[in-house]
Amino acid sequence: MKILDGIRNSGIKENRYLYISAFCMLFYALIELSDCIAIILISFGWLPNIYLVMNLTFPNIALLLENQPYAFIPFFFAFTLLRVVSTIGLFKNREWGFWIGILGLGLTMLLSILFLPFGSIELLLCAILLCIMLIGKFKDKKLA
Repeated sequence: MKILDGIRNSGIKENRYLYISAFCMLFYALIELSDCIAIILISFGWLPNIYLVMNLTFPNIALLLENQPYAFIPFFFAFTLLRVVSTIGLFKNREWGFWIGILGLGLTMLLSILFLPFGSIELLLCAILLCIMLIGKFKDKKLA
């Protein structure tokens, strides 16, 4: 319950946009965590390769996913770490959580091109979350 007290006392609830962003980032972190677990299970042959169903545009990525799925483990863990740390920072109402979230979303948007056409969905959702976070951070600031 100490975690919930920290969220209640952080002041994040006052900024509705960043509060919603924190929950979205939490959900995103859980999805990334399941991806990490899946890629490990796929690498050991304990789970069928669910990523081959995506029909990726770039054949080199598909070939790598098929023959060497373990090569993606560091990438999956890095993005999971970015999302988890960002979630913690956002719920604690810390600026570093915001910027780590922006970094993670920006990198995801750039790399989603490699996973087209499936990546277009993630690109759109990241762009929406990015806009919500930026509005939450800069909503009251004037340009000049």
